[in-house]
Amino acid sequence: MSEKKERFAVIGLGTFGAHVARTLYELGKDVLAVDFNAEIVQAAAAYATQAVLADATDRTVLESLGIDQVDAAIISLGQRMDVSTLAALHVRELGVPFIAVKALSEEHGRILQAIGVHEIMFPEKDRAIRLANRLARKDVLDFLPLLAGYTITEIKAPPEFVGRSLKDLALRNTLNVQLVAIQSGNGPTRKINIVPSANDVIRDGDLLILLGEDRDLDRLDDFARNIGRM
Repeated sequence: MSEKKERFAVIGLGTFGAHVARTLYELGKDVLAVDFNAEIVQAAAAYATQAVLADATDRTVLESLGIDQVDAAIISLGQRMDVSTLAALHVRELGVPFIAVKALSEEHGRILQAIGVHEIMFPEKDRAIRLANRLARKDVLDFLPLLAGYTITEIKAPPEFVGRSLKDLALRNTLNVQLVAIQSGNGPTRKINIVPSANDVIRDGDLLILLGEDRDLDRLDDFARNIGRM
C-alpha cells in the first residue's frame, strides 16, 4: 500500500504564496493552490496538484474544497488585513492541524496569534534582520533567527581557530555555543561534516555553522582574539 501524500493548501498566490506552492509541489507534496485571480490560478496549474479560483473569506467555499482534510495551510493574501484574518479564522475553525499566515504588521500578528494561528510570518522583516546581521557581524555569511534570542549563524572560520581541534576550542563549555557543522572546500570538492567530533580540526577556509544565544554568539570575536593570544 502506497504511503498517503502530505496535502497542503496554499491560499493566496502572490510572489510569496507562489514560491511556497511551487517548492512544496517540487518536493512531491499534494498542493491545493487557491486564489481569487483567474489569471494567477491558471498559471498555478503548472505547480500545483489542484489550482482553484475561490474566495477564501467564504467558509462554505473552503469547506467544499476540502480544506479540513489538509495537513497544513499557508495563507498569504496581499495587503488586506481583514481578508487574511478572516481566511485564517475559517481555516482554524475547520480544524486544520497547522496554519501559517503572512502577517502585514505587528498588530496583525497579534490578532493572528489570538485566533490560534500556529506560525506567523514576517518575510520582509525577517529578510531585513538577516541582511542587517550579516552586514554588521564580522565574517557572518548567513543568519537565521530561531526562537527569540537564539540564532543559527554561518561564519568563516576565524584565523585564530585554524589548526585547532574542537576539543581545544571548547566552544560549548566556554561560550555555550554549539558547533553544528563544518563545511570544507567548494564546488564538487565541498564536504559537510555534520555534528563534528572533539578531535576534528578547523582548517583554513572552513565555514562554521553555529547555534546559540545571540549574546553568546556576539562574544565570538573577543573569544577568537583571546584564543589568538594563547
